[in-house]
Amino acid sequence: MIDFSTTLKNSPVLQVHAHWDPIADATYNLHKNSPENTELFDLSPHEPIREYKGDAFSAFLPSSTVAVGDVWELNLYRVIPFLSQFHPGATGTLRHGQKGAFACLRALSADYADITFRIHAEFTLATRPNPDWKPGSNERQVYLARFIPSQYAGRLRINLKTGTICDFSLSLPPRNSNVDINDFEYADMVFVPRMELFATPTKTPDNIEWKDAITSEEARKKLALKLYKFAEINRCCC
Repeated sequence: MIDFSTTLKNSPVLQVHAHWDPIADATYNLHKNSPENTELFDLSPHEPIREYKGDAFSAFLPSSTVAVGDVWELNLYRVIPFLSQFHPGATGTLRHGQKGAFACLRALSADYADITFRIHAEFTLATRPNPDWKPGSNERQVYLARFIPSQYAGRLRINLKTGTICDFSLSLPPRNSNVDINDFEYADMVFVPRMELFATPTKTPDNIEWKDAITSEEARKKLALKLYKFAEINRCCC
């Protein structure tokens, strides 16, 4: 078991880089043939480089003691500021799909902790006032364009001796049709090769002797189970 409550208390400022590739493929080419505002999908990081206070990364840590393999829910309000480095329209309030964010302690040694996490979020690219809005009834805004990634997968590695972050990444898995886009009531499935936040301030040894660990695949399955209950059925049938 480990308590992370004070681990990053004195961690220094960390510089995080953002990379966001353009849409490489699409089912209907909505990003090219949209009836209006095609420039909405000509996207790049809002802030290519941003500095974060070390304790900002406590957003990915548990609020109580955990053991390897344990999973905890993340506070989306503390996580979304990281995604806003891509675009200020980042939100954890999904209009469709399974929302949420969870993390898992994947491995632990005397000197290091390795955490895997998964986030479901989207980006509102454009809105306009709803002409039919009335107090207590319809939404104030009409969502004209949205960018909806399938998920974000991330990793946080901490040096427990120094209380510093030695590796951080948060990325869109690079598989086909990894983003849905909506524009003026039209929808499309697209492929974005790379969308990532990353920081590697220090190099960690390649041969860390973990006292306890689960595989990356096991950690990913545990996170999926928290978001999709049907994954438990699939696992039992294997």
